[in-house]
Amino acid sequence: MNEEKNILPAKVKVKKNKTKTAGKAKVKKLPSSNGNLNIIPIKQGAEFKVKEKPLTSKPNDLKNTFHKGSNLNVVSARLGAEPKIKEKSPTLKPVESKNTYRKIAFSFIILTLILVAAVLYFGFSKLTIVIIPAQEKIADSSTMEVVSLAGGISPEPGQISGVVKQVPVEQTKEFSASGKEILGEEVTGKVTIINNYIKNQPLVATTRILSSDNKLFRLKDTVNVPAGGKVVVEVYADAAKPEMAIAAGKFTIPGLWAGIQDKIYAESQEPMKYSQKIKYVIEQSDIDNAVNQLKNDLLANAKNQVGQAYKDYAQALFAVDNNLVTQEVSGKVGEEKEKFSIKMKTAVIIVAFNDDEIYNQVKAKFTAMLADDKAIFEFNKQNMSYALESFDLGQATAMVKVNSIAKAALKDDAKVIKKNNLTGLNYEQLKTYLNGLPEVAGYQINFFPSFIKKAPDLVDRIMIEIKK
Repeated sequence: MNEEKNILPAKVKVKKNKTKTAGKAKVKKLPSSNGNLNIIPIKQGAEFKVKEKPLTSKPNDLKNTFHKGSNLNVVSARLGAEPKIKEKSPTLKPVESKNTYRKIAFSFIILTLILVAAVLYFGFSKLTIVIIPAQEKIADSSTMEVVSLAGGISPEPGQISGVVKQVPVEQTKEFSASGKEILGEEVTGKVTIINNYIKNQPLVATTRILSSDNKLFRLKDTVNVPAGGKVVVEVYADAAKPEMAIAAGKFTIPGLWAGIQDKIYAESQEPMKYSQKIKYVIEQSDIDNAVNQLKNDLLANAKNQVGQAYKDYAQALFAVDNNLVTQEVSGKVGEEKEKFSIKMKTAVIIVAFNDDEIYNQVKAKFTAMLADDKAIFEFNKQNMSYALESFDLGQATAMVKVNSIAKAALKDDAKVIKKNNLTGLNYEQLKTYLNGLPEVAGYQINFFPSFIKKAPDLVDRIMIEIKK
């Protein structure tokens, strides 16, 4: 290969050197800049052709092209055949084609999934917020005028038709004086003295008897206990203290000869009793408290006795006319007396009326007090209370104070939450927003689909429900 003749574009004859190996020729690698020519052995004396890509260069340049044009393959041929050198095809290999198509397919699938997710998000995603509105307590206090009307006369505006009447009542009751002075204390009881000795045993008053726990008592009177008999006698504690009120038990008589103390002794069947000697005195507070208590009793009796006559009215109020109270006390302040009684005479004012009209008026007042997005949530007649403030028997009128309490909450169509403020918020942002609304006592956030934890960007996909 060191010697080269004129090489034409069509054919190239190469003269081979013989080697010792018969039938085989040793082919050296053609010098080339990129080493892209492979020469396969052929038989001795064979010729091969070199076919190259058409060139625009001159034939004299082929030498350089052959050595430096890096894209020629030499194909082996049989002896006598003309091997051809073909240019390497610029087309892609099959493996590279598969990878390219696979990447295109994967890209298409990913884009499709993204498109489907976008369609699902914008077309099917939904946010529902259930609101538990805060209940606002509202109160009202007003005064109504109740008038007694006869002959079917209609009341004027602001008046309530009813009954205003006076009923006389009287009652006598006994009370205890609270003032007291302790004059003395005592512990007393009874014992049975038993004589199992052969002789009678006389015992004088104040004779000592001793309990099993060494508490000392004395006989109140002198007694003579017959032989083989027994006598019941009263005793008292030597020291009048509450702890001397002992239970029933056995007593010894320490003043007797020790040899007969087991034969003459005492027993009690009931416990000793502690008591005080007290002097009671009537005090001014006793009379004042008794008068107030008696007034309350008169009212209670009037409701039970007279109230039945006004059972057709929804409300009936009673009050004692203090201007007509007269009383008689069986005792006076400072008098030493444990019990005293009071006889009281007075008049009870009865005001009876129906409360339907009052209820409607108060409800209308509450409604006027509320904002446009709120309504009465809870209000009934049990939330109203009445008290008699004043009365005029001459005009047959009475002023009644009405105290009412109601609860208000948001209306079902209230726009307390602006949907525009919710679009695009995640779960934590929604919680922060709802917690900042004083009208909201509680809430429930429901996403659909559940794995999407973000509010839709479209307002019409956000639903607000108010639950009461």
